[in-house]
Amino acid sequence: MEYFVYMTNDCNLKCEYCSVLLDCEKNNLPIKPAYSNGELIEFIKQTQMLTGDNEISIYFFGGEPSLEYDDIERLIDIAKKELSSFSLKFVLHTNGLRLDVLPDKILNELTLIMFSINYEKIPHHILHPSYFSTIIDNALSIKERRPLPIIARLTVTEKTSIFTELLQVSNFFDYVYWQIENCDTFNNATVFKNTYIYEVEKTFEYWLKYLEQGVMLKYIPFMAVLKFMFFHDRNDNEFSCGYSRGMIYIQTNGMCYACSDNVEGNVHYMGDIHKGVTLPHHKLTEFKCNKCPYRSLCMGRCGRMHVEFSIEHINDYCQMNQAMFKLFLNNKELLEQIIERNPTFKDELENWILEYTEFTP
Repeated sequence: MEYFVYMTNDCNLKCEYCSVLLDCEKNNLPIKPAYSNGELIEFIKQTQMLTGDNEISIYFFGGEPSLEYDDIERLIDIAKKELSSFSLKFVLHTNGLRLDVLPDKILNELTLIMFSINYEKIPHHILHPSYFSTIIDNALSIKERRPLPIIARLTVTEKTSIFTELLQVSNFFDYVYWQIENCDTFNNATVFKNTYIYEVEKTFEYWLKYLEQGVMLKYIPFMAVLKFMFFHDRNDNEFSCGYSRGMIYIQTNGMCYACSDNVEGNVHYMGDIHKGVTLPHHKLTEFKCNKCPYRSLCMGRCGRMHVEFSIEHINDYCQMNQAMFKLFLNNKELLEQIIERNPTFKDELENWILEYTEFTP
């Protein structure tokens, strides 16, 4: 099970597109957890018993969790002591602005870092000093202190370019994942879809040229499609992200959700740390995905999308991702030949790190 623990609802970046940052006063939410670490640990134990799962991943989430390093240290200490019978991992989900002051005590306990990048804040020129130079220098300094895997996460909005983003930042991180912004509507869906599809095509061509030379650029959405085409290893009737079955977002008031988005709407509410949770275990056959020919490659994309958005808007996301799937299907024979020539690719596609983020943008 994955437990996304809101260490704070405060943030030092406040991205325009952020669907996680809340008005705490309006929503009657504490800035920091109002429950004790002991209560959290007991909840995790009970949930592990409910699911029969021996693996625990605790994500330090927010807001921006790096604002609360002291609290993270205390949670690590009690978790290591009380959850020692489980396979325990710690993940920091951060915007990277305070990684330069990340304590060694935390760094040495982390399994990986999820690095959320706001491309809208990267200037087109004068990159130093800037937001760009700060996050890149911080990522590189972490690598010098410890060779810890770092996954960069990019949000694709109508104001960004996925092709430009990837080429600018991917060289500084072990893996890159991008996700199309989850929002109720696009300002101009037609323009956004056409632009995105064009840029994904160009990105795929760039990625494929490297792949033909025996180099797999670590673009997680592309790696995921390749894996599910040739080495499919899971139930394609479940959301691959773990929605409603494998992850719990724990807000500062102790309430638990299947998704971090739209907490104020209570749509994804599953319970709380005191009374326990009910995992809905939604199946893709309940949604538009039921008879989709791309289901084994996509596996639903995003649970929130299917639960909250209109069919018309869901179709916008489907069209953008189906364009990506078609690139792979149209090149299936070539991709199969490349994999045969490079047997180590199978190991790269089965790396455990890929399980720590979503697959389909």
